[in-house]
Amino acid sequence: MELADWLLRASTSAAAQRRNRPGRDMEPASLQEELLCAVCRDVFVEPVTLPCGHNYCEACVQQLRRSAAVPPDSAKRRRAYYPCPLCLAPCEATIELRKNVALRNIVQKCSVARPGDVPCSVCKGRQRPPAERSCVTCGESYCALHVMPHSENEFFRQHVLVRPTRDTGRLCEEHGKDLELFCATDGTPLCAYCMLPGESRHLGGHDVVKLSEAAHVVKEGCLAKLENVEESLSEIGACLLKLEEVASLTESVSSPGQENIKKQQQGYTGFLSKIKLLLDIEEEAWRKRFSVEMVQESRRIKYRVEKLKVFQGQLQEAGAALEKALVVQDPVTLLKETMESVGIPSTASKRQTPLFMALQKAFAGNSSILCFSSLDRDRNSRISKGLAEEIKLDPRTAHPHLKISKDYTAVCATREKHTEGLNTERFRGSYCVLGTAAFSRGVHYWEVTVRDLPSWALGITYRSITRDPPGCWPGSDDKSWALSYSGSRRQFCAQHDWLAFSFGASRAPERIGLFLDCDSGILAFYDAHALECLYPFYCSLKLPVYPVFCPQLEGAAEFVTAEMRVERPAFL
Repeated sequence: MELADWLLRASTSAAAQRRNRPGRDMEPASLQEELLCAVCRDVFVEPVTLPCGHNYCEACVQQLRRSAAVPPDSAKRRRAYYPCPLCLAPCEATIELRKNVALRNIVQKCSVARPGDVPCSVCKGRQRPPAERSCVTCGESYCALHVMPHSENEFFRQHVLVRPTRDTGRLCEEHGKDLELFCATDGTPLCAYCMLPGESRHLGGHDVVKLSEAAHVVKEGCLAKLENVEESLSEIGACLLKLEEVASLTESVSSPGQENIKKQQQGYTGFLSKIKLLLDIEEEAWRKRFSVEMVQESRRIKYRVEKLKVFQGQLQEAGAALEKALVVQDPVTLLKETMESVGIPSTASKRQTPLFMALQKAFAGNSSILCFSSLDRDRNSRISKGLAEEIKLDPRTAHPHLKISKDYTAVCATREKHTEGLNTERFRGSYCVLGTAAFSRGVHYWEVTVRDLPSWALGITYRSITRDPPGCWPGSDDKSWALSYSGSRRQFCAQHDWLAFSFGASRAPERIGLFLDCDSGILAFYDAHALECLYPFYCSLKLPVYPVFCPQLEGAAEFVTAEMRVERPAFL
């Protein structure tokens, strides 16, 4: 092995000299350099010889062949050549090169490791040279060639080099000695040198025990955690059975549930007898809402089942990790993987070990999964709370060319501009004004007189509707729903989020009724005199909505100053 050490060290020194000399590829190589490939700068692996006499690794020559090109003087023969990296002599790409058996034997004899030797972690090939030193900081072993950066580079000067060993994880990172103790205060394995008087940070009140004792504490903690996991798994299994029973019941409504539905339907019908115009649509809305609630409740139960199954899988993973920890015999590995998960105190670094992360993932955020929600809701008080709303106009939001009456119930378009009270809430792109009432729950109904108005628009909107052009027209975005009327075209237009539906009008309406059920998401427009539903919207309201009024359509053929007035419904 003395010959191998001498050759490797000499080859490294010669390679360094060649890197610092210009034109090194044209000078003859020394004997020591013959062990290194000029392409990969590593010990030869299956060396082959080019026609010029230089040797390279077989894999390196394959890379050179891929870069072969056809020179201009051989275009007729179409033969590709690649240059020798050292002497630049051309070599035909199709020539089968012979292996240098003598050089390969020299490399093998110099690089072969005896039984029990630790091989170099960096060298390639089937027979790697034995390691000279092992680095505790890097966790790798190096031969004489590859260990040199640790002694020459300032970056590696603080690394701890020890005799070659296969398991550097059992050595102290500061002293390179075997780990025999464990500091429970810092949660750090120690060697005997760590307890010397100079290492005062582990003395003076620190709880230092043997590795075997610390491993015994960890195993006891693993057993306790495993019992908790098994108990939680049994509880989850019972809960899953109950949830599956409830889910099956919600999918098919029982006969007592149908009787309860009929009783609620009769209550709605009795109350809505005073407003027959709204009966059909409210009954349909109620049926739709009840079915949606049943579907949502069924989805919530299925969601809980899925969450519990995920929680069950996480607990099973944690249980498997604990069982795996119980069979670990090596105290160092056991402490490194499990000391955080079983509660060993540590005032130093808190490392997230795989077992600790598995337990934390299993128990975090799952304490409220087993809570059941109730289906009981008060469905009979919505209408009575909302029908008596009295709508007033908000002059702060009115377009500058709109005039609001003194009682804030009528609005008309004017040619003169009203500049008093200008603010950012005013509409500046369309002749609109909002109502002061905000609706977020319940049923509401109001009527608007549109007599003598050739064009108009009514609807509801969120407070955040755009006030400046473009895109400030009611129904032109996803924040508003509107029905407009054009007398010149004799047609209505229902619009929301730039989607418009136009339909003809048999006569010009005089009074429009607006029915809003916030809980069901229904907005219906009626001809209050003809008792005819003009158009219903089915919408999902996420924020409070405000009534919006527009007595003059933008771009209308004529400018009319007739009033649009909010009226109190006659049946109220």
